[in-house]
Amino acid sequence: MSKHTLFIADVHLQPDDNHPINLAFSDFLATQVPQADALYILGDLFEMWVGDDIGLPLYKTVIEQFKSLTDTGLPIYLLFGNRDFLMRRKFWQETGIQPLSDPKEVELYGLPVLLMHGDSLCTDDREYQKMRKILRFPLVTWLFLKLPKRRRLKIGESMREKSKRFSQNKPENIMDVNPKAVTQVLQQHPKVRHLIHGHTHRPGHHAVKVGGESKHRWVLGDWRPQTQVLRIDHDQTVQLVVYPNPEHSPLILPQTTEANTEKPN
Repeated sequence: MSKHTLFIADVHLQPDDNHPINLAFSDFLATQVPQADALYILGDLFEMWVGDDIGLPLYKTVIEQFKSLTDTGLPIYLLFGNRDFLMRRKFWQETGIQPLSDPKEVELYGLPVLLMHGDSLCTDDREYQKMRKILRFPLVTWLFLKLPKRRRLKIGESMREKSKRFSQNKPENIMDVNPKAVTQVLQQHPKVRHLIHGHTHRPGHHAVKVGGESKHRWVLGDWRPQTQVLRIDHDQTVQLVVYPNPEHSPLILPQTTEANTEKPN
């Protein structure tokens, strides 16, 4: 059996076990993940998470599935997305998943890679970045989690609907990553040649020039329920694979080239 590691993002699990996304993800956990050395989840696993006391019973089925996998010794790692950054100790205990900081540099099969959710790279969306900073402030999150369950759910639903409306009215380039931000983060991690992230829902492989050196930016897909999963093999091969794929063969997405030209902030 070949050694490999899997990376996913933006699953946006729904509070309905029979939702197509949930069914596809459950199958992925049952058939693909046990064959891997590890699974990395790069944010937005859930459509909304407004506290462990609400999320754990709401997503009981997948929580138990995670625990069954981690109990076998399979490592699963997760870093926060913009939809589910309120996970706390109970979540990690109930699932066995290990939390990661964002950004996080890891080495796999001798290959250093940088992991991010990707929203911090969308610096052209100034309104979002301001709100992100406010919502992640420790006092704000502490106060929010002290609110009654019904109030938190109402606020979470309201914010989700506002996010959808704002996204529909914003130019696409505003919501995508800023090349300057990508360059800066890769400069801060000089050993890394591969940056992996999600958030934008625009899966693909982009060649990036940083200081004359060729590097790579890999964008994971969201689940519709078909997605694009990143796979790194023990021989350091990196590829995006469509899942589920009826032909059971990798579908490699096209590569684009990004210059390190800085866009104005």
